[in-house]
Amino acid sequence: MARTGVLLAAFGGPDCLDSVGPFMCSIMGAEPTEDMLKGARRKYLTIGGASPLPPMAERIAAQLERVLNGLVQADPPEDEGGLLGLGGTMASVRTTDPVKIPVVVGMLHSEPSIERAVESLVAAGSRQIVLASLSPFEAATTTGAYLAAVNEALASHPGVRLVESASYRHSPGFVGLYSDSLTEALHDADILANKGLVVMTAHSLPVEHIEADPAYLDQLRETAAAVAEGAGLGEASGFDALPGIEAFGGPGVTAPWLLAFQSKGKRGGEWIGPDLDEVLDAAIAGGFAAVIVCPIGFAVDHLETRYDLDVEAADKVLSADLEFFRAAVPNAAPQFVDELAGAIRKVL
Repeated sequence: MARTGVLLAAFGGPDCLDSVGPFMCSIMGAEPTEDMLKGARRKYLTIGGASPLPPMAERIAAQLERVLNGLVQADPPEDEGGLLGLGGTMASVRTTDPVKIPVVVGMLHSEPSIERAVESLVAAGSRQIVLASLSPFEAATTTGAYLAAVNEALASHPGVRLVESASYRHSPGFVGLYSDSLTEALHDADILANKGLVVMTAHSLPVEHIEADPAYLDQLRETAAAVAEGAGLGEASGFDALPGIEAFGGPGVTAPWLLAFQSKGKRGGEWIGPDLDEVLDAAIAGGFAAVIVCPIGFAVDHLETRYDLDVEAADKVLSADLEFFRAAVPNAAPQFVDELAGAIRKVL
């Protein structure tokens, strides 16, 4: 009987085009308009007809379960490329042996739901659930909402204890994954020969959210500075390489770098910036030869990386005759799984 279980929480995403509507409805709390639905379906169709997040979360959970139970991580399938192409499914790496610490995925806005994940762990005999998040940075709309959903699901299971995993967002291993990925992108961009701009990105949030709780912005700035230092760009000492752009960053050793925000929602009001689109427009006007994007706010690929960056941002930059490079996110990299395992072990 499993006395401790792990719930790996994530935002969620549609597993097919028919799931786009319910996914949007869950996020919005209302039915999307026909135009909104068509636009969203078109984006998912462009990246293969589904979100890469749910299958990748399952892969991470399977590998994490192996590590927490003293097993070696399984080798990924050949020619996976992180996602088995744009729309392929993940081959299972779950162990078939009994485990003492089961790991299940719970999604906030799609299946398998957080409620279903809690039910699964309780049914397996778990009396303690460790909540670990695939959203590295604390925000009310992600980590806060995951916690609330788990507590709600546990209301019908008195006696089951909930423990939150330790943070991993600033651990050397997690930062190192982005620093290494960014370093590789800088090499591909031949940053010593070309005038390049490094843009680290994260999901934008309404200003009112940040005013209520600045932790999200503070954590991102801390991690961005650590990634920049790890990639040899230098300290965050002020950014003035783009006229009219006020941003956290610095002139860089080999290229200037800054933190920008992407994928702003449809609701009105002021959102935190600088906005990625504005940064790209300024980079194009400023005579840069290459833009290197490092999405530090995303541990796993989903629409915001595969479409908003790889399609929309890349098209804007390439259409202006600049080069575009995007650093990879951790996904199911063995080092990332090990970082998650280490964060969980701290609370066991």
